This record gives sequence, structure tokens and C-alpha cells, in this order.
Amino acid sequence: MEEVTEVRTPVEEEEMSGDLFCTAVSEEKLQEACQKSRRRIFGSSKTFLALDVKPHRPNSYEDIVQEKMTEHYERGLHCLSQEEWEKAVISFTKAINLCPEKIELYVQRAEAFLQLGDFQSAAVNLQKACADPNPPLEHIELLAATYYLQGQNLFDQMCPMDAMECFTRAAELQPQNRHYHMRSICCLAALGRYSECLRLMNKQLEEEQDNPDLYIVRARLYDNLNKNTMTYQDIQRALSLDPQHQEALKMKDKLAAKAEEAKDKAVNYAVQGQLPDALKKICYAIENHPSSARYHIFRGIVYRKMKDFSPAVDDFVRAMQLCNAESGPDCQDMQLHTEAETQLLLTYNDFAVHCYKRGFYQDGAMLLNKALKGEKNKKELYINRGDCFFQLGDLTFALADYQQAFELDDGDWGVRTRLAKLLDDLGLQAHHTRQYQQAELHFSAAIKMNPLLPQLYLHRAQLKRQLQNHTDSQEDAITSILLNSKSDEVSPTVMNFFPGKSLEEVLNSTLATRAHHQLEKSLKKLPTEWEGNTLSIGHGKGMHPETKRDIAVCMSDQQLREMVQNHRQLKKEMRAALHRRGRLQSTAVQIGRPPQLQPEEPNTHAPYCWKTFGLGLTNPG
Repeated sequence: MEEVTEVRTPVEEEEMSGDLFCTAVSEEKLQEACQKSRRRIFGSSKTFLALDVKPHRPNSYEDIVQEKMTEHYERGLHCLSQEEWEKAVISFTKAINLCPEKIELYVQRAEAFLQLGDFQSAAVNLQKACADPNPPLEHIELLAATYYLQGQNLFDQMCPMDAMECFTRAAELQPQNRHYHMRSICCLAALGRYSECLRLMNKQLEEEQDNPDLYIVRARLYDNLNKNTMTYQDIQRALSLDPQHQEALKMKDKLAAKAEEAKDKAVNYAVQGQLPDALKKICYAIENHPSSARYHIFRGIVYRKMKDFSPAVDDFVRAMQLCNAESGPDCQDMQLHTEAETQLLLTYNDFAVHCYKRGFYQDGAMLLNKALKGEKNKKELYINRGDCFFQLGDLTFALADYQQAFELDDGDWGVRTRLAKLLDDLGLQAHHTRQYQQAELHFSAAIKMNPLLPQLYLHRAQLKRQLQNHTDSQEDAITSILLNSKSDEVSPTVMNFFPGKSLEEVLNSTLATRAHHQLEKSLKKLPTEWEGNTLSIGHGKGMHPETKRDIAVCMSDQQLREMVQNHRQLKKEMRAALHRRGRLQSTAVQIGRPPQLQPEEPNTHAPYCWKTFGLGLTNPG
């Protein structure tokens, strides 16, 4: 079967090609036909060539608004360049009214407000510009600077509270900018809230410790709070960072002047004997200048005179530390160090004397040990430590200290008397334990040290009499009478050593003449200041010259004599009490004895049986 082929007409093909109208002509053909018509009608004339341009259609509403906003914005920029700030504000305001979402318009209007000095309006515009979640960094910086300027303006107008609020906002926007924090501190200081200022300053210094200006600011705050020591320390820190810091040097000189003035007043009070007032003034001087060794030495002396020894020791030690810390071997610093060390030794000694008088002999000995570590050529220190050892019963250590003091000054009556008293006690102990030879050596050494003590001769006389050396014992007894004929012990001595003789007979005897001559000979061997005492023999007066001392001692010469007498009287009373003691009876409650069985009564009815006793002899048969 043959395939049938469909045959279409031209019209049908044109319809199949998609054209709705069979006579449709393209746009290009129409345009070309129009141009041919005009040329044919108007020839070569160009008058009507504009008929080829399409007619202008009107713009949309958005385009019109955009064009006007741009016009106002450019006019505002032009006004800013011409410093016509009010016109710039008006132009930017018109632009914002047309396009309120454009951020740059607020920024530019804020700039105009800043130039007009209207910081509040500028801040409001910049707040609008920074309202986005992620505002540009330069907008934040500009807003912070605006708050700063507003705060500074309020501060100048004496409105510190409002100014502090502005500075706080600026610091919140830029926490790393310390100028904003510092201005907040200035506002708090103007309000008198120095404690809050210090808290903020401490935070700043924790983050920035190498800025001397911050230390100066804190020093001023401490100065307003009357914390002079803290003020001085901050000034020193600032100078350590910048030795030529002018403000720090000026403040340091001011504190030094205040300290020197207070020190002069303290000296005047001390001269007048008003030690508490002197202490207050020198403490104020040290607060203003705590690195002055002279001030610490002076305060230590005041404490020592007030018998407040512990702070005195602290001040002298601090003074020595300050002298050692000075750079270079300055002569004045060495002198101050020597003075502080001397005062420290005197304080230890006075503290020991204070302890001795209250019965704390062990503490006194420990303090004197510290004093003797620094000074080994002061006899008073050895004397005082010997007194402490003597009261503690350590006679060996006491003897060693007294002997050391005697080597330093063999003409000191107090040292000789102490040695004589101690040797006398050792002699009595040896006599009591029947070590007669050792006892005689102790008594003789005691007499050599101080031949003016009558009890020494009496003790040696008793020993020699016990050793059957009657002549020497009587001579020593007469010497004790010659030294103190007014004593109550003279009559018993005469009765014991010279029975049946009166005192007049004893003093007029040949033995008394020899004893007097021997005593004169012994006295001539004493130091030169004792030579006049030979005339007082037999009267019991003027035998104990007082020794002038530069350092306080535990016992004066008069107290030493009283102690010796009391010691002798105590021993006498103890011996008397031991001789007259009665029957020892106990007054305590006694526990009764257990009951005993009663013996059986004898039977009276039974006959009594006599017991027979033998003579022990055997009966023969």
C-alpha cells in the first residue's frame, strides 16, 4: 500500500508556524518602513529626526524619594564642609525623614550636632546608628567619644554625678580605654567617694603596673584619706618607674617637709618631758617619711624612755635595715647605723633590768645575751647578767660574768662587792660541806676584792677558829669590829672570840693594833678613789663609794648593800628557826584505824594461877 503524502498550502504552513495573523510584520520591518516614508515625505531635512526618540516615561515614587534624599544628603555634606552646622542638621534631618533606615545619615547629623556642642543629640543619633546587632567599630568609638565629651562638659559645669554616668557609658563601650575609667575616678573623687576611687584604681593597676601616673593618682587618693604611709609608697613606686617624674618628686618633697616639721615638734615635746605627745608627732613624721632611719631611731628612744621596749627594738632594727639598704658607704649612714645599734643594746639592757625588777630573771638573762652579742666591752651588761644568774642560783655563770666585768674595770666598787659577796657565799657553802681549805680560799679572795665588808672577816674568823688557828681568827674578828663597831653583832663577836674581855680591852690590845695596821695596808692597795676611806675605819660610814654608771643596772650600789644585809638576815633567821623548831604535828584529817577485836574478859570465878619463874639454875638433888 502506497504512503499518502499530505500537501499543505502556504496559508496553512504560516498558520502552523505559530503566527496568529497571516499578515503579521516584524518590528524591524515596520521601523524601516516608517523611516522610508519620512525620507520620501521630508527629504533630507533633520527637523523631525527627534520623532524617532521614544517618549519619556515618569519615574516611580521610590526613585523620586531616593533622588531627593540624595540631594539633601549632598547638601548636608556641603554645609559640613562650609562649617554651616545648622544648615547641615536641617539637610540631614530632611534626608532622614525621607529615608530613616539609612545609618550614614544619623552619623553625619551626629557630626553636625557635635560641632554645635549638642552632645545629647549627637549621642541619640549615634545610638540609632549603633542599634544594629553588629554595628561598625568606628561608630562605637564615635559614640564612646561623644559620651566622653558630654561627661567632660558636665564635669566642667560642676555636675560630677551626671558626668560620671556619661564616663561610665563610655567605659562600657570601650573597656580597654583607661582614660574613660580615669575620668570616672575623677568624678568619684569630686563627690568625695575616695574608697570607691581606690577600688577602681586598684583594678587599673592590676592590669597596668608599669604606668607611674596611675601610682601618682592613687597616691593623691591616699593623701586625701590621710594614709600617709601608703601615699609615700606609691610615690616611691612611681619614682622607681620614672626617677625624673616631676609630679612624684614634688609630692615627695611635700611629704618630707611635713615629716621634718612633725619631727621638730616631737623633739620639743621630748625635751619638755611630754613623751606621749612626742610619740604622736614622731609617728606622724614616720608616716610621711617611713624610710628615714633618723626618725625610727628617735621614736625608738622615746619608746625606750616610756619602757615600751618591744616597739623600741623594732624601730632600731628597722633603722639598721634602712641604713644597710642605702646605696654606697655614706658616712652619715654609717653613723646612723652605729647609733641605732648602740640604742638597740641599751634597749635590750633596759628591758633586762625591767624583767629583773619583776622577778623574770631568765628573760633578763636572755635579753642580755642578745646585747652582749653586739657589745662585749660594756661592764654593765656583764654585771646585769651576773645579777640575773645570781638570782637564778647559777653561781658559776654569775662568777664568770662578775670576773669579766672586773677585768674591764677593776676600780668599780659594785663589781668588787658583787664578787666579794659571791665568793663569800661559795665559801659558806664549802664550809658547810666541810671543805675547809676551799672555804678559806673563797673567803680570802672575797676579802681581797672588797676589804671593807666586815662579815667577810667574821666568816673567815669562824672558819679559822674551827681549824684551831686562834690567833688569825681573833685578828679577823678584831678587823670586823674595826670596820663596823656600831653593829649589833660586835658584842656577840667579842664574847665568842674574847671571852671575859670587854670591847675596850679588845680594841686596845696589841692584836688590835696589828689588825688595824694590816687593814690600812690592804686599803692602800685599793684604787685611788678609795684612798679616803681609810679615815672612816671604826665608824661604819663612808665605806662604800658609789660608782657612776653610763648604763642602767639591775641593782644600784645601795640596793646591793640592802640585798647583802637582807641575805644575811634571812640566813640568820633560817638557822634560828631550825634550832628552835618544835614537835611536828599534822593538822590534816586522819583516817581512823580499823576496829580491833576486844579481848575476852577473864573468868572471875576461876582460881588465879601464879606463874613460876625459874632462876635458870639446876637444882642439885
